[in-house]
Amino acid sequence: MAVLTAGVIALIFLSLLWGPAGLDWHVVEAVRLPRVLGAVFAGVSLSIAGLLLQTATRNPLADPYVLGISGVSALTALSFYLAWRFLGVEYIGYVGGALLGAAAASALLLALAARATISTVVIAGVLLAFMSHSVLQLVLLLLPPDELGYVYLSLQGAFSAYPPGLLGYAAAALLLPLLITAWGYSRWVSAYIHGEEAAQGLGVPIKRVNLLITGLSAIFTGLVVSLVGPVGFIGLMAPHLARWAVGSHRFDRVLGHTALFGILLALLADLAARALLPRDVPSGIVLSIIGVPFAIAIFWRYGR
Repeated sequence: MAVLTAGVIALIFLSLLWGPAGLDWHVVEAVRLPRVLGAVFAGVSLSIAGLLLQTATRNPLADPYVLGISGVSALTALSFYLAWRFLGVEYIGYVGGALLGAAAASALLLALAARATISTVVIAGVLLAFMSHSVLQLVLLLLPPDELGYVYLSLQGAFSAYPPGLLGYAAAALLLPLLITAWGYSRWVSAYIHGEEAAQGLGVPIKRVNLLITGLSAIFTGLVVSLVGPVGFIGLMAPHLARWAVGSHRFDRVLGHTALFGILLALLADLAARALLPRDVPSGIVLSIIGVPFAIAIFWRYGR
């Protein structure tokens, strides 16, 4: 873990100090710091959400983006934003809608996972993602041209959209109690490796833990969607990288490594978006380009 932590710290400093404007402190504070915070926030949140979902559903392809949770969250966020802007509290509506949509989708998929096969859950999640994406495109087509550009970019997963100042710091600080909560229940969640019935036989309070998994997955995903937009495949890749590094599938043993790998993936994608492409593009696009081959490899490995 020491090498991984050192790598993450090095990437954070590189992201803060590297850029065409050099070491201009105003640029570092106003532009790069919020962007790095956005990458760290999304990396930690989505990696832990993915780990929770993969453990609870025993599905190696479980991820907030792949299963449609991010898509539903984005759809309800945009719907609440448009409905509440007439009251002058559109941002509250946007965040609330994102959390509500993520909670509904998470609860639906976890309930389905308890009764259906792994492949059925994946198919249901993919269909949910397609449906939410289609409705989102319809809503975007109906928006006036002067709003379309801003709303479209907010749905692409751009760490540069992370709010600067107090709101951004408060959101980042919220990660600590959420991670402590996940760690506090980690032994019970680890028992899900062998299924709900086996976990219940070990004395795990299934209803309470299911509620915890649904709540944490929804909060992590909803906050990321509301602050930087839907970001894909971090929740899929980070848990697998952590398991390979640790050599264990237990939730409590891979939790810390998963969060670090999530940050690493987010920062690498952000740096790639800034350095390798002719213009600054949302990091979510880069992560999708990387994540799809990774998902195919996971499917090939576990699907045989």
